[in-house]
Amino acid sequence: MYRYFIIAFISFFLIPGEARSQESSITAEVFAEVIEALAANEDQALNFGRFTTGNNGGSVVISPGGIRSAQGSVIAAGGGYSPGKFLVEGEPGATFSIQLPQTASTLVHSESGKTMDVEGWVSDPPSGDAATLSDGERLVSIGATLNIGPVDENPVGIYSGSFIVTFAYN
Repeated sequence: MYRYFIIAFISFFLIPGEARSQESSITAEVFAEVIEALAANEDQALNFGRFTTGNNGGSVVISPGGIRSAQGSVIAAGGGYSPGKFLVEGEPGATFSIQLPQTASTLVHSESGKTMDVEGWVSDPPSGDAATLSDGERLVSIGATLNIGPVDENPVGIYSGSFIVTFAYN
């Protein structure tokens, strides 16, 4: 029995074979791809158009599809109005997200400094959904609600302001 043990012992250490150890190293591959930067341009300003405030005020709503409605004592008048439109450009086929303002934006009267607030932001494609850059571009339309006070709070004249919308790759 002892002789078999010595033969096995010598065979194990002296006969060449595959060596095994507690560690192993391998060279692996790594890849990266730089894609076109995401860019956005305002093609059309959000414009609530012309209206009268009436005695009690109210609101004017512009949908992303360009439909305008007046509520309260506000009466819509003739002239142009439009949703905001942005051309988003980037890597063809990539998806991106839209982040609309979380708070109201303020429009300021050009002479008196009186204000109106814009809120209730909506977009097409909807914010929260992944939008795809078909052929490397996508048109995004944005609508909102303009809150208007009575004529003593919001006198006749031009009101202007701005808002921030963010587009980001997913």
